[in-house]
Amino acid sequence: MKKFSAVLITAFLLANGVCAFAAPSPSPDITSAPSAEATALPSVSPEASPEISPSISPGVSPSVSPSASPTASPSPEELSEQFVLTIDVTPQKHIIPNNAEVELYSDKGELLAKGHRYVGWDTPYVTMTFDVPEYRMGEKFKVKLVSGLRSLKNKETGVYVEAGDELEVTTYGYINDEGKYTQCNGAVLAGNPHYDKDIRVYAGGKWLTDLTPHARIKDGIAMIPVRAIGEAMGLNVNYNQENDSVSCSIGESEVVFYANNIYATILGVGVNAPHETVYMEGALFVPMRTLAEAFESLVEVADYGSYMDILIGESPIIQEFRNRTPVNRDGIGSRTNYLVWVSKHEYKVRVYEGAQYRWNLLKEFPCALGAWNTPTITGQFEYIERTQWNYDGYYVGPVLRFHNGYALHSTLLYYGGGEYDGRVGVNISHGCVRLHPQDINWIANTIPFRTRIYITE
Repeated sequence: MKKFSAVLITAFLLANGVCAFAAPSPSPDITSAPSAEATALPSVSPEASPEISPSISPGVSPSVSPSASPTASPSPEELSEQFVLTIDVTPQKHIIPNNAEVELYSDKGELLAKGHRYVGWDTPYVTMTFDVPEYRMGEKFKVKLVSGLRSLKNKETGVYVEAGDELEVTTYGYINDEGKYTQCNGAVLAGNPHYDKDIRVYAGGKWLTDLTPHARIKDGIAMIPVRAIGEAMGLNVNYNQENDSVSCSIGESEVVFYANNIYATILGVGVNAPHETVYMEGALFVPMRTLAEAFESLVEVADYGSYMDILIGESPIIQEFRNRTPVNRDGIGSRTNYLVWVSKHEYKVRVYEGAQYRWNLLKEFPCALGAWNTPTITGQFEYIERTQWNYDGYYVGPVLRFHNGYALHSTLLYYGGGEYDGRVGVNISHGCVRLHPQDINWIANTIPFRTRIYITE
């Protein structure tokens, strides 16, 4: 009678047990390995989503209750014909999509099955279900990382391996807090995906948080998107389609990089860069140090393992060139990214883009100024209104008013078209700054309200 009761209890426990790793059927791209034909793997499309075992809720990886403990001696009834492997994918910022490929071996080194799953930037974990010869809980297996991940780690032992090496795992059963027996016929490992190291670039004293595409390490060399970095440094960046090259310049100082070539010219001298200029994500990437040091910028690099900080210091070449311009030398600022400088003795209007001490000239236009008895005011002002002023027989517009009745506006225009009085380079107005229609239209369409208007003698 006692023996019969024990059988009933055992049957009851098995009937009510829940396996944390059980899956109802083998995954379609996982095969057992009794023969070479059986181990052939179908290809996995990069667009495919990771398949998830029906016994696992999305976003939640299988786990074992912390209070659970493996049974000391598995009984003959604790058998399984499946091994379920779950790989939690370690989050990284710039994951490189790949197929994680593994092989499952018996404790004696016999290849049992192969499997692979797609791992992308939004993959939290992947699950692989292998059909294996029947075994009891407590049996050991070996999981070999073939490719597609940087490493695998056994969460219980802390041991990790890279591609080509094996991890030992142990199946087991336990009684949970509710008194139910559970078979753990598999393993949960941590997988570190392939990824581009997150490189934070600082240029011109600013962290380039919106750098697109992102900087990356290629063949051990820090590569940067040349247009984004060059312009952040304050350089003029121009692409030459004829010879597939890009130039970075300020004044007469110029560096030229040639696509798919290590050759570059620095201030007119040909050199071989440490890495060829390459296209990535539709942008030209150049070696970071080659560009920065060509303009005598100091470069500091701090490597923190999973990410790196690169600080590109101020270029004395760029700074010296800027200091030739009064708006930079005098530290003129603006509440926008634009600045308008009116130089009265030159009869010139110059429009700059950038920031204080870092203004870069965009356009230069001739202008007319106030007559000698109604001179143009000098000082620092802000663009506050756009309008049009109408008179008998002519009008001026657009009018960009910056102080009381003072404004930048067009020369005198006929209502039907053409210039009523198109003179510039003379003192003729009541104090306003006159520009040709196409020039004032460009300014009006470029600068926003609150742009600084700086007027000097």
